Amino acid sequence: MDKSPQVSVVLCCYNAQKTIAESIESVLNQTFTDFEFIIWDDCSTDNTPSILKNYNDKRIRVFFNQVNRGLGKSLQLACREVNGKYIARMDSDDLCMPERLQKEYEFLESHPGHVLVSSSVIYIDENDKVLGRSFPWTWAHNQNNHISVVHPATMFRTDAYRQSCGYLDLLGCEDRVLWSKLIDFGKFSVLKEPLLKYRMVSTSLSHMIDSKNPYKKIMLAVRSKMCNESEVLEDDIELQNHLYRLGKKYAQQTKKDRQPFKYHTSIEEKAQHALKYVLGEKLSTDFVFFLKNTYVFLRNRKRR
Repeated sequence: MDKSPQVSVVLCCYNAQKTIAESIESVLNQTFTDFEFIIWDDCSTDNTPSILKNYNDKRIRVFFNQVNRGLGKSLQLACREVNGKYIARMDSDDLCMPERLQKEYEFLESHPGHVLVSSSVIYIDENDKVLGRSFPWTWAHNQNNHISVVHPATMFRTDAYRQSCGYLDLLGCEDRVLWSKLIDFGKFSVLKEPLLKYRMVSTSLSHMIDSKNPYKKIMLAVRSKMCNESEVLEDDIELQNHLYRLGKKYAQQTKKDRQPFKYHTSIEEKAQHALKYVLGEKLSTDFVFFLKNTYVFLRNRKRR
């Protein structure tokens, strides 16, 4: 490109052969045209790489991980390649409305105090059936750390992204942690008009690791700690990713194969206390001790 584009669209994918082409086309057919399109494949084992290699559009730049790294790391790598003033996120199974980039770009251009804009979304299932739509949260809601934006519908300022922590090598909450740091640089807004069709997939891990998953409440506590502290510690990242892998394994097991999950009494008490922190209460100074105990407990349990 002769000059830097105004917008860099970032899409990371893994084994998305059924939906990736339609998602890409929804970006290429935008009314707004001053963008580059960075697509990062996370070592797919299906036909996704072949589909990506067939595109011959000068706006598209495709990258391939040699090993599977996860969404957080892939986003981190992809965003190092951006040249645009703004970064627009996109997922490999969602669909952009034709005016999405135009309307989000115009909003950020006319609202210099905002660092991020998202939109309402229309929820669809695997067969494109409409399931409903999201509710556009207010700025006051976001300001109180109840940040509710749909990740693949967002557009945010590249300079603010680079000044924040950026995407971290996290499994399962890379967006929430970024929002908690990015909000220090300006306001968020959610447009009432749906500008994205968001696909709800019953087999996705975000649905599988639900409130019934015994690892969920500790994951929420770790996430809240990362979101509410000024600096994200490597130990917290390691713990979050460890819990995510255990939660994923538990979710994918049949009831017959699952082993009973039991906390040590002291860890159960600390987990309950951490859950209060998720709901807004202050946490005592032994929270780090709780994290270390939990990590050691789970690690030892895994070895048995």
